[in-house]
Amino acid sequence: MDEGHALSSLYNLVNVPSTVWIDEAGYVRRIDEGAYAAVHKLGDFEFGRADYAPMVANWVGEGDASPHVKPAGELMLAKRTDDHARAEPTFKLGVYFHQMGDEAKANHYWEIAQALNPDSWNYARQDWSITTPEQAGENWAKKFQTLEGRPYYEPIEGLDGAP
Repeated sequence: MDEGHALSSLYNLVNVPSTVWIDEAGYVRRIDEGAYAAVHKLGDFEFGRADYAPMVANWVGEGDASPHVKPAGELMLAKRTDDHARAEPTFKLGVYFHQMGDEAKANHYWEIAQALNPDSWNYARQDWSITTPEQAGENWAKKFQTLEGRPYYEPIEGLDGAP
């Protein structure tokens, strides 16, 4: 577990699993949220897709010719809003206080970070898994209901816009 959220900070990721495709030259070629290599079902909730692993394999085999990657240097990371930018160090203060054993302060800063960036499931799950692990599933379900039909994961699309 990346408790300090170094990778999610670096690539502005808000959910897990997320994938970042990086080529040999260090260019980010694709970022996907909810990138499962197969379809999974949890009750009525279905997630993942059967074609994701073949998409990765195609890129490995075809390189720049793969239809699943953007040209090198074209993909830009989403810019953070001011609140989202403030959420990041606030969240890390929570991580620091958790490591120091001050759970009250840790939770205080995690709650502020979640308020600043309510779209970050990573912040929420980290908080719940440490401060109230016995309620983590219930907390997730409550937050999930606030989506009101919006997708839990951003859709993984082909570069032509097709799902």
